[in-house]
Amino acid sequence: MQELERDINALRHTAAHILAQAVKRLFPDVKLAIGPSIADGFYYDFETATPFKPEDLPTIEKEMKKIVKENLPLEHFTLPRNEAFEYVDKQGEPYKRELLEGLT
Repeated sequence: MQELERDINALRHTAAHILAQAVKRLFPDVKLAIGPSIADGFYYDFETATPFKPEDLPTIEKEMKKIVKENLPLEHFTLPRNEAFEYVDKQGEPYKRELLEGLT
């Protein structure tokens, strides 16, 4: 059972990343916050000047399906702290920087 739970959490975590990628493709000015898996799914917090509307959801879902079909490689990596700051700064993601600053 623990293995199944681990696999489901990995799937949800990956889905959150796919959601973030889809939203960034469709709405490049959106800023990413956090996107964890949770007990019954996943979510992602975004900052956007124009709130998403219910009619945006099918477009986002379609883009997510497109990303899945691209069969992009999944890569887990760890960076030294200073390189992690450079990485998120280069991407223009201030909330990711805040999260890094909170890590000791």
